[in-house]
Amino acid sequence: MATGSAMGSPAQQGTALCDLNLVNCTIIDVFAGRFLPHSTISIRNGRIAGINDNLEARKTEDMGGAYVAPGLIDAHVHIESSLLPPCEYARIVMPHGTTAVIADPHEIVNVLGYDGMRYMLNASQDLPLDVFFMIPSCVPATDFDSAGASFYASDMYPFLQDARVLGLGEVMNYPGVLKRDPSLLDKIALFRNAGKPIDGHAPGLSGADLSTYISEGIGSDHECTTPGEALEKVSKGMYIMLREGSTARDLRQLLPAVTKESATRFMFCSDDRHSNDLRDEGHIDFCLRLSLKNGMDPISAFRIACMNAPEWFGIKDMGAIRPGYKADLVCFSSFEDFHAERVYKNGKLVAQNGQLAIEMPKLAPSIRDSVNIKWLTSDDFIIPDKGKKVRVIEAKPDSILTENRVVEPLVKNGACVSDLERDILKLFVIERHTGSGNIGKGFISGLGLKRGALGSTISHDSHNMIIAGVDDVSIFKAARHLNKIKGGLVFTIGDQVVLDLPLPIAGLMSDKDADFVIERLKAFDMVYHEEGMLNPEPLMALSFMALPVIPKLKLTDRGLVDVEHFTTVDLYVDD
Repeated sequence: MATGSAMGSPAQQGTALCDLNLVNCTIIDVFAGRFLPHSTISIRNGRIAGINDNLEARKTEDMGGAYVAPGLIDAHVHIESSLLPPCEYARIVMPHGTTAVIADPHEIVNVLGYDGMRYMLNASQDLPLDVFFMIPSCVPATDFDSAGASFYASDMYPFLQDARVLGLGEVMNYPGVLKRDPSLLDKIALFRNAGKPIDGHAPGLSGADLSTYISEGIGSDHECTTPGEALEKVSKGMYIMLREGSTARDLRQLLPAVTKESATRFMFCSDDRHSNDLRDEGHIDFCLRLSLKNGMDPISAFRIACMNAPEWFGIKDMGAIRPGYKADLVCFSSFEDFHAERVYKNGKLVAQNGQLAIEMPKLAPSIRDSVNIKWLTSDDFIIPDKGKKVRVIEAKPDSILTENRVVEPLVKNGACVSDLERDILKLFVIERHTGSGNIGKGFISGLGLKRGALGSTISHDSHNMIIAGVDDVSIFKAARHLNKIKGGLVFTIGDQVVLDLPLPIAGLMSDKDADFVIERLKAFDMVYHEEGMLNPEPLMALSFMALPVIPKLKLTDRGLVDVEHFTTVDLYVDD
């Protein structure tokens, strides 16, 4: 997947027979900001050879006046969050018009380090989807939890030689930047000196602190939640990624910040999106539909979907319909209800009317087991009563932000227990990389679980085991079962496993095909509905409850973290 120019001199390219002419197109011209009806796109050797240049081709396809836009690009995604390996991820997103993604393998690298990074590169190298990478900057993410690996500047250097490695992934530890953390600044300096882009992650950061953060060379952010925040960051020179994930859905509220004048500084991204949402709701095409239906200018929308990401990341041969660029194209009939009707990758039809039109490579070999927990007993899940109030994490639907509540606990037999009347459940984070025996204990509200326990080995960013439950028997069973299946998702009631989804690739991804994963996710959705849970995506929401870089209160294997003050706090609160 080279990113250079097409081979051959201009004279040679001008006279050689083309492979394909797409005639009667209406081109979305993202350069001049206009439509070009009755156009012909000539394609040779997977690249655009000419536009309306009267070039001859071996094959001609009449597009019937359909619009033709550059292939859609996801500016920031954790493929692991789809629960699919790269080959199955590509099979799901390409029919939606996605031809390239910029992936940050932060999740698997936090579990497996160098081996995880190498796995993702190898597993994606022969795909028809262009998969570029940003090197994860925060492994471990913080000092508040236990990751499975550490990734220093010296570990990153060898990957700089890979053409698909574009820069440094989201710098989540913004307090570390402000406090001049030497290890973090070493990573930033490595990529800054190499002239590579550095992605940011700075929710709510503003004023002088934001300026200091940007001054280190950090040039993008995908954590904006208000138009004002987005515009301040744009005004200070950042690119802003408009995120529409499965839990964090920020696109609609950020649209007022996007104008024809500011559109050059925005990109679309999915960040964390489950495979069922990708298949049924969409990917970057879903972002386009939302934007267009909410009144965004079509040219601006396609600049955001196609053009701006290559400009920010320095990819020289995609993002527009231009001679010499890759022939990555999306054909469609309507702005009112945008759907990719034909998708071309490197000049070949890869999807049509929502169906893949090519054979995909087989699943890459798996890697070593990653779930290693200390032997547990039911006593490990007792939270003793100390005669004090306790802190409770309050989860919110469609958000990864939480509130920090303080309540009187429900006490039985000398222990603090779940309180169903107030929707307060016991919550545990169990270290699963080294078998250290660390268990963070706390409480959570906002899930609406009324019986049993939900558990997962997906808990950003260190991906320790996280379990919320009503009773200790269910919680204990969930922990033991997750260990048995080498990681995944589980719902238990008492000593019975009601439903699971094994994710043996780093405890994050399935070794089955996308259809299997999606059917299991649908089964989980049915369980959520049947059990009357308040949160529409309780396991997805649960996966962010151990993320100590998103306010306000989170739980790690080492205890509770007050993210606003970036400090640990005790579960128990003195009056």
